[in-house]
Amino acid sequence: MDALVSAALEEVSARLSAGIPVTDLWAALRGALEAAGLPIGPAVKRAVWARLIVLPVISVVLGEAEAEAEGPVVDDPKVGVEDAERLGMRLVASAALRDNFLGMYDLRHSKSEMSAVQKKALQRVGASRTSGVTQNDLCKSFGMEGNNFHYIVQSLQSQKLIVRRSTIIKFKGNGAEKEDASQNKRVTNTNSLYLTRYAKDCMNSHQRIEIIKPGLLVSNEETNIDDLQDGTFGVNSDNDVSIHDYLPAMKAICDKLEEASGRVNCSVHLFGVLFHFSSFLTFSNYFL
Repeated sequence: MDALVSAALEEVSARLSAGIPVTDLWAALRGALEAAGLPIGPAVKRAVWARLIVLPVISVVLGEAEAEAEGPVVDDPKVGVEDAERLGMRLVASAALRDNFLGMYDLRHSKSEMSAVQKKALQRVGASRTSGVTQNDLCKSFGMEGNNFHYIVQSLQSQKLIVRRSTIIKFKGNGAEKEDASQNKRVTNTNSLYLTRYAKDCMNSHQRIEIIKPGLLVSNEETNIDDLQDGTFGVNSDNDVSIHDYLPAMKAICDKLEEASGRVNCSVHLFGVLFHFSSFLTFSNYFL
C-alpha cells in the first residue's frame, strides 16, 4: 500500500497547482495497481483515499481545474471517496511538495530566487515527465527568441534540475516523410528536456531522439503549438518517437574507407551505405 500511496502522491504532484480530479486518479494509478496486483475497486479506492486525505501536504479542493486550486478546501475527514467523485473534487499537492517533485529541494533556501519564466519552464518540463518536451516547442510557447530561451535552459541545467537530449524533429507532409531540411525546411534540430529524475540515461553521444510529427509545420519558423494545449505541454500521442543510433553508420563509412587501402573509393559505394542511414546526413557536420 505504501508504494501505491507514493505513486498517488507523484500523480498529484505532477499536476502542479491544478491538481488532479479524484475520478482521474484511478486511471493514472492503473500501472501501479497492476504492479501491486490490486483491482480498481471500491475497497482499494477507499484505502488509498483514507491514506491521502490525512497527509498535511494534500488538500481536497472543490471546483474545476481552471480555478488553479483557488476553490474552497474541503477540510472534512468524513468525506468519502464516493462523495468526492460525485462532487467533482480534486486533490492538490502543497507548494512545497510540488517543488520537491520538480527537484527544487534546496532552492527555497537559496539567496537567489528563480525567475518566473524559469519556474514556468521547469513546471512544463516536469508535467511532461518521461515523455519530455522539446526545447523548440517550449520556446515557441513562451514567445521568446531562441537565444534568450537558451539561457533559461542553460540556467536550469546548470542547477541540475533538467537534462537535455539531442533531438531531431521531422514532419510528414503529403503522405510522405520529408527529410531534406535544405529543400523543404521540415527538419528541426532541437533538444528534448526532462526533469533529472526522468532523464533517459541510456543514451550516448552517438544517439539522437527522433520525433516524426504528422505535417504540423510548414517551416522551422512557423510552429503550430496546438500540441501544447492538451495538458501535456507538447507531447502528442500521434507523434512517432524513437531513439536512433548513428554509430553503425559512422562505422560503416570508416570500414569502407579502410577497405580502399589508399585507392580512390567510388562514391557510389559510400552512397549505398549512406542511403540506409540517411538521417545521419543531418548530423554529419557534427562528426566529420
